[in-house]
Amino acid sequence: MPTMPALLADPMTRWMGRPATVTEAVRLSPGLARVRFSGQALRDRAWRPGCEIEFRVTERDFRHYTPSAFDAEEGWVEVLFQLHDRGPGGLWAGRLAVGDEVLVLGPGSRTWLRPGTSHLFAGDATTLGLFEALDTALGQDAEVTGAVEVPEPDVTAVQALLPRLDVLQAEEQPGRALARWLGERVTTRPGTACLAGHAQTIQELRVLLCAPGVGMRRRDVVTKPYWATGKRGL
Repeated sequence: MPTMPALLADPMTRWMGRPATVTEAVRLSPGLARVRFSGQALRDRAWRPGCEIEFRVTERDFRHYTPSAFDAEEGWVEVLFQLHDRGPGGLWAGRLAVGDEVLVLGPGSRTWLRPGTSHLFAGDATTLGLFEALDTALGQDAEVTGAVEVPEPDVTAVQALLPRLDVLQAEEQPGRALARWLGERVTTRPGTACLAGHAQTIQELRVLLCAPGVGMRRRDVVTKPYWATGKRGL
């Protein structure tokens, strides 16, 4: 639901949205901000690692995000916003400040945790919240590896957020750094893999993981596209 006429968006947002207030807004790096949304209406919801929420970011535009953390008892969720994108979502997120009131749509009920002895994550800056939520849910005893590619100004901040993953400097072509990393570093089959972010990169990485060299089964590779080249909003 990236775009909707305002005449439909108004009643739908009022009906489905849950009121919340921005209680924390921290710029972690030039292109990354962590924002906490709190409210009575967020308590006792079906929050799960990897669930999705939506915000109405303009009169007609909606954007999906994955909470990086949540507390159903206290009634808050946190989102890691990627701010290099100058589209409607990035501009809206960059203006959020403590005290702002918003409507939160969701959460969606699907979970992205999969059983397995080892877990591989691969994605870009749009996947940081998803991977932080999954990494936290799996716990420190789980075998977690993977990589994320992010703009150079954000590398240090992301290394602190996801210390079990390799943080790569993104190149001009999306997915190039990830594909090279996977070819060099992944030589044994992980139990499960979660590929997220750029849709075309996800397709390329899945082919590499399922090729004879690594030998993953397609059913063990979970995919979650957040954006696609030439497409406005997902």
